[in-house]
Amino acid sequence: MTSSLSPDWAKNFQSFKRLPFAAASIGQVHGAVLAASASSTGRPEPVIVKVQFLNIVNSIDSNLSYIKVLLTAGRLLPKGFFLDRSVQVLKGELADECDYTREGSFLTMFGSPGYLGGARFKVPWVWQGSTKSVLVMERVHGISVGDADINGMSKKIEM
Repeated sequence: MTSSLSPDWAKNFQSFKRLPFAAASIGQVHGAVLAASASSTGRPEPVIVKVQFLNIVNSIDSNLSYIKVLLTAGRLLPKGFFLDRSVQVLKGELADECDYTREGSFLTMFGSPGYLGGARFKVPWVWQGSTKSVLVMERVHGISVGDADINGMSKKIEM
């Protein structure tokens, strides 16, 4: 947080739960309340903070290199498989996944008026202080798609 936001990053938050409540594929998710002084609404706002694991980009890159060496040395690939191109594409896709600024820009785009059909969908707003490795967004409570299916099912299971 210090290297991504600033040494005084905590001043942006009224509260910050250091224990994550969820895991992301390349980081962890914390609950927090954005301070009124840092909030675009001028009020304290409940947010979630996605924090990328330190050096995850380098780890992914080196792991892909190891996989390439193992697949090549073990001759495990079918003839005609373009390993170099496949690894290059994977690195590009994973680099995009590691860019929280990019993810935030998609949230902003999807949340723009009329983009997803008005009030039917709620897309969280993104805090402007978010960075490539720390994404702060509005905390939105809802139900999972799976819960909606389960709640509609009959309680009795017939055999």
